[in-house]
Amino acid sequence: MKTHEEDFEPYSWDFDPAKQQPALLNAWRDFIERGKINSDIVRNCIADSWRRSQEYGVDPNRIQIRGQLDPESYRRRIANNGQLINLASPIIENLFESLGGSRYIVSLYDSDGYHLMRLAQPEDLRFREKQGLRMGLCFDEHSLGTTGFSLAKQMKRSVRMTGCEHYNSILHHINGVYAPIFNPRTENITGVIAVGGKVLVEYPQAESIVVAASTAIENLIELDQAKREMVIYSESLQIAIDSLEDGVVIVGQDGRIREMNSAAQKAISLDYYQNQSIYLSELSQCRLLSEIVTHILERPDTQIPRSEYQNKGQTFLVTAKSIRRKNQSVQGVLIQLKNIKTLSRMLHDMTVEQPRYTLDSIIGLDQSIGEIKNLAQIAARTDASVIIEGESGTGKELVAQAIHNAGHRKKSPFVEVNCAAIPSELIESTIFGHIKGAFTGAVRTHIGKFELAHKGTLFLDEIGDMPKTMQAKILKAIEEGKIERVGGETPFSVDVRIVAATNQNLIQLMQQGKFREDLFFRLNVFRIVIPPLRQRKDDIPALTWSIVEEFLPLFEKNVSKISTPYLNRLRDHDWPGNVRELRNAIQFSMARLTGDTLKVEHLDHFFQMQNFEKRSNLAGSEKQEKLAEVTNQLILNAIELHRGDKAKAARSLGISRATLYRKLKAIEK
Repeated sequence: MKTHEEDFEPYSWDFDPAKQQPALLNAWRDFIERGKINSDIVRNCIADSWRRSQEYGVDPNRIQIRGQLDPESYRRRIANNGQLINLASPIIENLFESLGGSRYIVSLYDSDGYHLMRLAQPEDLRFREKQGLRMGLCFDEHSLGTTGFSLAKQMKRSVRMTGCEHYNSILHHINGVYAPIFNPRTENITGVIAVGGKVLVEYPQAESIVVAASTAIENLIELDQAKREMVIYSESLQIAIDSLEDGVVIVGQDGRIREMNSAAQKAISLDYYQNQSIYLSELSQCRLLSEIVTHILERPDTQIPRSEYQNKGQTFLVTAKSIRRKNQSVQGVLIQLKNIKTLSRMLHDMTVEQPRYTLDSIIGLDQSIGEIKNLAQIAARTDASVIIEGESGTGKELVAQAIHNAGHRKKSPFVEVNCAAIPSELIESTIFGHIKGAFTGAVRTHIGKFELAHKGTLFLDEIGDMPKTMQAKILKAIEEGKIERVGGETPFSVDVRIVAATNQNLIQLMQQGKFREDLFFRLNVFRIVIPPLRQRKDDIPALTWSIVEEFLPLFEKNVSKISTPYLNRLRDHDWPGNVRELRNAIQFSMARLTGDTLKVEHLDHFFQMQNFEKRSNLAGSEKQEKLAEVTNQLILNAIELHRGDKAKAARSLGISRATLYRKLKAIEK
């Protein structure tokens, strides 16, 4: 095939319709000049197309500008049809070469009638360009009238077009065979392939050759679509399994790794490009996994107990099952690796209420409350440790949550540890975790609170009750930023912000030798002291309204007013249980409420009709005893109100479930 310009003799059309189609030429003239159709000469499909062309206003004697694309638009059209061009090019080139270099033109049109490819001798192309048949010209009926392309598209089958059957006289010298190319999936025409030349008139096999070429292109399109779908399916499957937090490994019947997601690659320390057809048994770090696969392949019907797989300080829970066809033959093994840390964090998030309090939750007009909010806001901007001091029920956990939610760690875990509620023999395992077999009963690796709080906040409540031996380990973990599970041998890094709280005087505990000075000074970067409610009774109205609004959804009641006697009685009380006791009193009142106004009588049974002044003058031991009675009754009332749901009862009382269970045990005693 010649691809360069050459000098050539003056060139003319090979086909002369005046000599070879005089009758058809006269029939065309009769239609153009008088609108008459000679049905003995003109085929019905041609006659119908001529009529449509005339209705469209197509000029029968010249090329109209409306059918020509500008160079930039034509380049975009070529680019948009790149897939069809790439698939059809080998077929078209082979077809052109098979024609032996004679005066044929092999063309590929897109579905709109624009040339995408045109192979011919250079002199043929140059001559046609001079006639206005340039690349970028549209060959549909609206632009050029009846053409081989438009007829093949209209009839949706292969067609022959000879000379004067074309509506435009410039095309009267062209003979051709045209075959549509269908998209096998949609059955829409995606293009047309054509072969033109003088000898086609006497070449009956031409149509069969062109149809064979279009069929070959359709087959390539279908194969390409299937290939693309397989790629999309494979990529989608990879994206799907990569989105899983669990590691997934698929091993073939021969023991080779067939597929794995990114989580599995990290779990077993394997580069993506290494896993292509590698044997699992060849990986020294995967000995346990290889043994599991071998066991399943040899005994596919046996139950495999869950195992723990460890690699580079990470522990994974392993589950595996056989992959079977419909005939039940085993084709491979699917291994699932669950990161125990992720599993523990999910369990923690599902079973523990998420921190909901913010700085706006700190209610009060007292100057001390304003100072607390300011200090909490400053502390939230840092990762420094915080000590929160205050009597029981003053809202230490609320302030701790507010600090967490105001800082950059707010989207990370807030993990609470009640140091007073954990038996001394379990506190180290609870906080730092343990490995499988670390002690009797350690049948699984356990993730500790420190590790669960990674990137977040660890709230050590009642830190004054922490055993002295544990205080030293906490200090070391804070200073080094590393922890080690009980029974473990390899320390690992954790990024945790510490907020501690206590209802005791830590300075007195240090003087008594019950609390380490070095731990106190390590924690005492920010020190927030929350005053008891009895010292800020002017805050009671604002606190009352805030608590009422919080309980409205729980009781499904409307409170539009709080009576003055009700507020006065709240002010008269000393509130040894602080804000927690106030919450209980308001909850008790709302449970008894029948209208929309909280009245003083709604508090009668809560205070057991006791004289407030006498109560405030009770001796310390008697006062604590009476407080315990009231507290116990409130707990039992809350559990009864929530029909035994201890989680809801704890939330309504403003205490943790651990505290609720501890108090229930005390009540049982």
